[in-house]
Amino acid sequence: MHELLKDADLCVKCGLCLPDCPTYAQTGNENESPRGRIALIQGYAGGHLDASPALLAPIDHCLLCRACEKACPAEVPYGRLIDRFRARTRALRPFSPAVALLKRIAINPTLKRWAQAGLRFHQSHALKRLGLLRLLNLGAINRLLPAENIPAEPLKSDYPASGNAKGEVGLFTGCLGALLDPATLHAAIQCLTAAGFAVHIPAEQTCCGALAQHDGDADIADQLAKINGRAFAMPNLSAIVTVASGCGAQLKDCQNADMTRKVVDVSRFLAENADFSDRLIPLAATVCLHTPCSLKNVMREEQGALALLRQIPELKVIELPKTTHCCGAAGSYVLKYPEMADTLADQVLEAVIATQADTLITSNIGCALHLAAGLKERGKTIQALHPLVLLARQLP
Repeated sequence: MHELLKDADLCVKCGLCLPDCPTYAQTGNENESPRGRIALIQGYAGGHLDASPALLAPIDHCLLCRACEKACPAEVPYGRLIDRFRARTRALRPFSPAVALLKRIAINPTLKRWAQAGLRFHQSHALKRLGLLRLLNLGAINRLLPAENIPAEPLKSDYPASGNAKGEVGLFTGCLGALLDPATLHAAIQCLTAAGFAVHIPAEQTCCGALAQHDGDADIADQLAKINGRAFAMPNLSAIVTVASGCGAQLKDCQNADMTRKVVDVSRFLAENADFSDRLIPLAATVCLHTPCSLKNVMREEQGALALLRQIPELKVIELPKTTHCCGAAGSYVLKYPEMADTLADQVLEAVIATQADTLITSNIGCALHLAAGLKERGKTIQALHPLVLLARQLP
């Protein structure tokens, strides 16, 4: 309680964060704003408010996009505050079968293998015809699953650099990367090795812990952080690169200083350490660049993807307006609060469609799956890709 009050008392309730809060913009409800949520936590931690559903709901509705942190002149550690409150009240919060399943798959290798086999079956359309996922109350997961057949080529532990070797990096694959987005992992390996970096993929690595952390399961998140710290404890690594900014944000926030200082978004790393412009095949196309909240508000590395894409000759890159709020994916949020998630996605998708772009580029798998589902439901054929997938396609 003391730690909650200590963090909450840093907020002076100035309201400068209000224009940046997605939920407040939609509801106009002070309880759904950063300073409103902090006031509720202060009331709880000070013994003035009980942990009732009326208190828990507005705080659970927070996406943890952390746009408020970026805007806050007092540097209130809002993300830490919300996570600690959720940890204290975890037993009182509503149960979500979809989130529980996702968390189990994320940390259990056996379940992950079963999920991989299930996904292949799902992509055969048999499960879609049966509607089994909806019958199991997992329709929210069903909506996000990619429809196309994903190759199950296993990743090797080591990939040598091509040409002049510049160094060695560790690749954080994420708990669901190999399952739902192997194309991005293989593109990252292709681009990194082409840039002269040997790539190491420790088999011992596990989920980054974000799903557990933001669901109030701090003990599991700490355990996962320790496992990843041991897995990447290789002194020869100049960087630990992440392809999903949600994972990168969580690793940046963990307590392992040796690991945290090496974590970097893969696009930023390549933008600073490689120049592909003289060997990329021109691409006469228009792409729309979406920057995930975790990349701009937590990692603060949003310029990497843009710098990389600008190396592709003839490619036109249109950035979404700076005023664009969170897309609503927010890790497990899209599964727990699909109505608000879809409402938030609407304003992003309207901006994407208005650009008349051929492709939507985003650096986080959750955002990509959520926005891709929205585009499909609108009858749009715009692909959602990681920037490195597009870059790899233009490498000869």
